[in-house]
Amino acid sequence: MKRRAFLGLVVATPVVLWTGTQVGALLRRPSLQELTSQLRQLPSEHLASLGDWSVSQIFQHCAQSVRYSRLGYPEQRSRLFQLTVGSTALAAFSAVGKMQHPLNEPLPGAPELHQAVPVDVAQAELIMELEQFIHWQGALAPHFAYGRLSKAQYYNAHWLHLQDHLSEIVLM
Repeated sequence: MKRRAFLGLVVATPVVLWTGTQVGALLRRPSLQELTSQLRQLPSEHLASLGDWSVSQIFQHCAQSVRYSRLGYPEQRSRLFQLTVGSTALAAFSAVGKMQHPLNEPLPGAPELHQAVPVDVAQAELIMELEQFIHWQGALAPHFAYGRLSKAQYYNAHWLHLQDHLSEIVLM
């Protein structure tokens, strides 16, 4: 093999592998519409949380996150953080198809999550926010940690975020 061809292969291989993992991760995920449908079918009176937050608080937090992608997050991390740590984290989560983050950490500047909100009310709020996001045609606000995202990138980030939080909810 000629030296130039070898060097081209060395440079191209990681790019091809990274692109393949990104595309593969997106293809194996169900849509937000399917996730919304699954949320509708969850019997709110039979759900329990395995984590620090109640089921209602989990739904409220996820609804806040989806809402803020349309209307703007209360606080932003620095632009440097978004361009380095934030974008790297989202790329890594996307590549493996799974997000792992502290599941009891509120969104910066977001209102307090209330345990007194009935689960079915918080569940309905999350479903409504997801539907509004799915049909949203306007500009999207920068993510507080990841910065400016396209609708497809936000779609992916929301899906990963919801899956991470929903992993703490079980049927009783």
